[in-house]
Amino acid sequence: MVVDILVDKWEVKATDVIHVNAFYIALHDYLWREDYSEQKDAPFPEKYYWESRTQTGGRDIWVWWRCFKKIRGSSFYRRHFVVDLHCVGVNDAEVMKQNKKWKVQKGKVEVLVKVKLRLDPDNQWQEHWFLKHVLEIFWKRIHKKELLKDSYQFQENVKRLMELNTFSVPKRPFEPAKAFGDPFSY
Repeated sequence: MVVDILVDKWEVKATDVIHVNAFYIALHDYLWREDYSEQKDAPFPEKYYWESRTQTGGRDIWVWWRCFKKIRGSSFYRRHFVVDLHCVGVNDAEVMKQNKKWKVQKGKVEVLVKVKLRLDPDNQWQEHWFLKHVLEIFWKRIHKKELLKDSYQFQENVKRLMELNTFSVPKRPFEPAKAFGDPFSY
């Protein structure tokens, strides 16, 4: 019996100037780097992409990602991120930054995330005579904390890309940031 347990749910909203394409690529690359996708491009778990354009209101964009992370050596659980990216009223704009003119977009951007723990996806623990009794103890003590840590790191990354305030002391990134700003000026 496959069980999905909601571990964390959060959303980040900002109405500002943002480079939507760079933001999309940075989120995509983060999930790929964290092994929520096996390959970078073609089999990425994007389930839905919808874009609507109007003459006065700009563009509305919906993107749904359903990402799984299989833990090596464990058949007990998978980490599951449900990511919905929603952009409302996105219009093109130009800004000056570092003495260069940048073509960006302005509008409202929302990132809605549900983090789930999928227990026993292959139904091996429920059918075992001993393991079915320790199932609840095992996931509560060990795996919930690790998944919360992944969720908080993803939330910090989203806030950093949107140039919002975060509550953690950032580390210097190994690779340069792909959205706006200098990667070392946090």
